[in-house]
Amino acid sequence: MRKKTFRTKSGLLLTIRRLRPDDTPYLYDLFAHLSPQSRYLRFHLALEQPDPAWLQETAEHIAAIHLPSQGWLAFADLPDELGACIGGARFVVTGAGIAEASLTVRDDLQGQGIGTELLRILITEAQKAGIHRLMADAQASNQSVFRMLRGLGLNYRSSTHAGETHLEIDLDVTHLA
Repeated sequence: MRKKTFRTKSGLLLTIRRLRPDDTPYLYDLFAHLSPQSRYLRFHLALEQPDPAWLQETAEHIAAIHLPSQGWLAFADLPDELGACIGGARFVVTGAGIAEASLTVRDDLQGQGIGTELLRILITEAQKAGIHRLMADAQASNQSVFRMLRGLGLNYRSSTHAGETHLEIDLDVTHLA
């Protein structure tokens, strides 16, 4: 997938494209638009005032994604911000046919179907890349993740320990709703 457009539930037009090595500033900005609670749910760390050097290094690492791993960013023209990065998704290959998935949507646009569309793209592209199983870790309290998985009709296995849920999606039997 090169580029895709998508309308949110509120009618906002998004453009979703592949993650590129020069996207570090967009990732940095996306992180800045996450509340401490969202950062905790996504990164499993409080990250209220992260070290700017660590944040820059992490954004550079994510932007430097290499095949067969893949990532995507979603952009929209907002009233105060043209071409704003409002979400991202990626999978990182961790073994033969296995990848770890991650997904982020900035706080002010959550609940608009953006995460669901990014996950749909991630799953479709992972299947094309020969990935058979996606893994992810989510806070057990992150009910929006579980609603999104159910909304797409995904069959997944999960196990929860110490407040963290490990998810496994078998892509060989996954047919998106």
